[in-house]
Amino acid sequence: MPLRKETYRNMEKFTKTRNAQRQRYYEKTAKYPPNFWTQDQDEKVLKHDIPDSELSAIIHHSVKAIQIRRSRLKKNMQ
Repeated sequence: MPLRKETYRNMEKFTKTRNAQRQRYYEKTAKYPPNFWTQDQDEKVLKHDIPDSELSAIIHHSVKAIQIRRSRLKKNMQ
């Protein structure tokens, strides 16, 4: 459930709660440290023969990063 800023009487409590939610989300999604994309990884992303969740474990990029990379690669190919 998204936070409703208007329902909080204490803004300090709101800020702490919001930051805690952001931290929990980041811990779930940022599994791998930032790294550059290789040509081999780009080929695997474009091939798309396995689910992104499995590919994520192989190439050590998040699922969201894979989806964004595929979109950008396809856009640049046009």
